[in-house]
Amino acid sequence: MFVVVFRILLWKPFFERKDIVGQPDKPRILFWTTIFGAWFSHMSENGTIELPYWEQNPKCADRCFISNDRGTIDVSDAVVFYYCDLNASDMPDRRAQGQKWVFWSLESPTNCDMTPLVSWKTAINWTMTYRLDSDVLDAYGTITPKKVPTVYSFESLRDQWMRKSIMAVWPVSHCDTFGKREHFVEELRKHMRVDVYGKCGNYSCPRFTGCHRKFAKKYFFLLSFENTICKDYVTEKLYFTLLFDIIPVTFGGADYKALAPPHSYIDALSFKTPKDLAIYLKQVAENFDLYKSYFSWKGAHDVKRFTYYTFCNLCAKLYSSSFHERSAYPDVVQWWNDSSQCRGWNKDTMTLS
Repeated sequence: MFVVVFRILLWKPFFERKDIVGQPDKPRILFWTTIFGAWFSHMSENGTIELPYWEQNPKCADRCFISNDRGTIDVSDAVVFYYCDLNASDMPDRRAQGQKWVFWSLESPTNCDMTPLVSWKTAINWTMTYRLDSDVLDAYGTITPKKVPTVYSFESLRDQWMRKSIMAVWPVSHCDTFGKREHFVEELRKHMRVDVYGKCGNYSCPRFTGCHRKFAKKYFFLLSFENTICKDYVTEKLYFTLLFDIIPVTFGGADYKALAPPHSYIDALSFKTPKDLAIYLKQVAENFDLYKSYFSWKGAHDVKRFTYYTFCNLCAKLYSSSFHERSAYPDVVQWWNDSSQCRGWNKDTMTLS
């Protein structure tokens, strides 16, 4: 049995520390792991950045230091571990009693190896994920009401609609997934045309070449299908698609009604079968009044893709009363894996299982 043993640090929280010039210190956040095998790209040469760290983050009101220098663990107020890069044999050998260890993930539980986390399941204080019940929310995007509503041009939309000729497009890079979206699309293609781009199809559109803009010119719908069907898991596939004049068709475990405006998407899993979905999509594509109803929300809402406000939120939490409170997950594996309720689509029963 793997036993976790720590050396206790002679550590002071930031509000009891002074910086090198004798001024009150700021909270320090240490990235212990890489993120998908690489360090956070906005680090300076000495491995440190300070929030707010570039002009895209005007809302980052609080100031914190972020570092990947493991030598700073003795003065770090939070230590962040990215789920997919965890290594059970490469964890800190010491920690401070008041130091917050943060479990971070943008991936669903099924997309990375759970094994390294098991040995450390009682060591986590805070979670920072896409899950709505995380201590720090790390969403792939946001949809918010506009301060000043604008007028959306339905005349321009009608011109686009008349030029569109193909039902749906599916850009995809993972062909065999836990959620079995590929089986759903296989059935769907029996009833309507779906052009598949990427590693799993016959069409290609290199990244960063304006693919979605090209898709919006010829397709009525884009399949925004997640690779896993897990609680709250919704990625940039939805948010990025909403930026264009093409209707996203979703497939996932999130409560889309709570995340997106009514009539901004079509939920594939709300239909009994892929055939039923195809019948409805054809109705929408053939009727402009029905089609345009899926764009009415655009004049009243703004969509933002993934930003790094997450670190601003983590920084703010270190300034809050939560930092002073003792907190720890009795079993973060249970919270992350079991309560995420990940399922897959069964092509035999055409249900989730």
